[in-house]
Amino acid sequence: MGRKNIVYDYKPIIDGDMTDTEIIGEPSTVAQFDTVTYEFSWEGGDAINGDFSVEYSRDEEEPKEWKELDFGATINSNGAEGVHRLIITEVGFKFTRPKYTQTDAAATGTLNVSVFATNKGA
Repeated sequence: MGRKNIVYDYKPIIDGDMTDTEIIGEPSTVAQFDTVTYEFSWEGGDAINGDFSVEYSRDEEEPKEWKELDFGATINSNGAEGVHRLIITEVGFKFTRPKYTQTDAAATGTLNVSVFATNKGA
């Protein structure tokens, strides 16, 4: 029978203020996982007020150099509240962290981000 190891609900951003020009979450060590999912949830915001991304670092000990993962499209907040999930199915790096970048100076709202990670195997 297969196994599935799940790490639940680590929150690298809690009550982030979307009026800030940038919110960068705490890094997560993900090298030992098969799949990593970031869930961005926001409320009380303008229709479109910022972009979401996930950055990665391949540094061995402490993450120093960060690069943005390419999900093929810009992911943004859309509506006064909502949820976006970004799923990483090929983990080829040690650290990840979520990032919000404001695109509208009139941006408002609160951002929360959770990260879930799983291992699957025999």
